[in-house]
Amino acid sequence: MTARMTRNEAWAYFEHPLTTAAVAERGKMACLDTSTGYLALGATSTTLRPIGYFDEDATGDETTNVRVRLFDEIRVHWWANDTGGTPVVAADVGSLCYVLDDSTVTGDATGASSAGRVWGTNGTNGVAVEMAGFDAD
Repeated sequence: MTARMTRNEAWAYFEHPLTTAAVAERGKMACLDTSTGYLALGATSTTLRPIGYFDEDATGDETTNVRVRLFDEIRVHWWANDTGGTPVVAADVGSLCYVLDDSTVTGDATGASSAGRVWGTNGTNGVAVEMAGFDAD
């Protein structure tokens, strides 16, 4: 049996697109909007998760990455993305993903256990997940 190569990284900073027309200022609160998957300014909302401080001044266009200094360093693990049913997509950043099998995560919660919080997706590495363990909500 061939062992699966594992890949995990420690992140103290996070780069991601900012909501269109939002004006970020260095040192102010940065949030992930779980309804859109974009960075957002701190505000009253049920879909915002504070993650750190903006590390630069920027105006959002939902395309250009903006750098955030995270409150706490996180460890993300890269998993293969679901290629058949409900793949994890960029709009899922900040949301939970779910266990599909022993090397793959999915966006489909139906009958599945939570894997953790999505921090990114790409075609090379798959899905970056902060593993939830027993802390999933």
